[in-house]
Amino acid sequence: MSIQTPGQAPTKPAPSAASSRPTRLLNATAVGLLGAVGLLSYIGLGHGMEALWNPTGAVIIAGGIAVSALMAFRASELRAALAALRTIFRDDESIATDIAELVTFARLYQRGQIQRAEEQGTRAGSPFLRLGLQLIADGTPVNDILHVMNWRIQKLIERESVQSRLFRTLAGLAPAFGLLATLVGLIGMMAQLGTATIAQVGEHMSVALVATLYGVVLANLVFKPIAIKLEQRTARRVAMLNVLLEGIILVRLGRSPTVIADALAEFVRERGDELHGTS
Repeated sequence: MSIQTPGQAPTKPAPSAASSRPTRLLNATAVGLLGAVGLLSYIGLGHGMEALWNPTGAVIIAGGIAVSALMAFRASELRAALAALRTIFRDDESIATDIAELVTFARLYQRGQIQRAEEQGTRAGSPFLRLGLQLIADGTPVNDILHVMNWRIQKLIERESVQSRLFRTLAGLAPAFGLLATLVGLIGMMAQLGTATIAQVGEHMSVALVATLYGVVLANLVFKPIAIKLEQRTARRVAMLNVLLEGIILVRLGRSPTVIADALAEFVRERGDELHGTS
């Protein structure tokens, strides 16, 4: 990773996209969830809610997805994916506090107050930042710091990619089990075609058609959006960790706290431009 040292620090640090954004009580995920409920309610009111409910199709879809998920993923991965669902309702995280802690450490480190700097580093809220500051206090070479910290970032990507991949997998399985339920309904209808009443034929057709609807809705209104949201969250977290890593390297190279603070503010602003389209 290349380290850029600005030739002239800006007189006023640019605010980060995450820290300048006001806290919202209702974020995009919640609005989208309400919209999905409204859409399904509209469909149900137009055709009758009872016509859209079929227990046989629901059991095939839910049971098939659950069994496939248990077979394809470890229990720890399933628990982590379920726990990650809470994060999709949160707004972007800010690293303003982490940057302030890093700059405080840089001031102490530049003054030669190594013991106080180490104590400041141990109080850092971010485990990533805590490790980086400890490596600085230990006098670790820059290349070794880059190796260790990039390894931590890569492990984060691998761990969180499992969560998004799980929901991507479920998005592919839902229509497949909808098709399975469709086949079950058609087989039942064909088996009784000569003796079945109109009501029985209608019941089998309901299983066939409604189960397909369940699969399409789950894939495109639930699992796929969740997977995309988790992938975007990972991208934002990696971007912010890279900003902190830039700051850690600048401290190790002996840059002044003022230059570090201004450089990190600029890095955060640039990350915001790329991630959020701000200017």
